[in-house]
Amino acid sequence: MDEKDANRAGDAAQELDRLARESYRTAVDRAFDLQKSNMRLSRRFFENWIETLEDHAELNRRTMRDLGTLIREQREVFREVSRESLGAYDGFVDSLSSYYEEVSQETEKD
Repeated sequence: MDEKDANRAGDAAQELDRLARESYRTAVDRAFDLQKSNMRLSRRFFENWIETLEDHAELNRRTMRDLGTLIREQREVFREVSRESLGAYDGFVDSLSSYYEEVSQETEKD
C-alpha cells in the first residue's frame, strides 16, 4: 500500500468515525426527546386522570344531593297518601258505625 492509499484509508476511517459519532449523538438526542415526550404524556395522563376523578366526585355529589331531594319528595307524597288513606278508612268506619246505628234504631222501632 502506498502513501496515497494510506491517506484514503485514514480519511475513510475518520469519516466513518465522524459518521458513527453523529449517528450516536442523534440516537442519544432522540432517546432524550422520547423520554421527555413520555414524561409529558405521563403527566398529562395523570392530570387528566385527576380531572376525571374530580368530575366523577362532583357527579356523585350532585347525584347524592338529587337523591336526597327525591327521597324528601317521596316521603311527603307517602305522608299525604297515608293521610288520605287514613281519612278514607275513618270515613269507612264512621259509615259502618252510622249504618249500625240506623239498623239498631230500626230494629228497636219494630
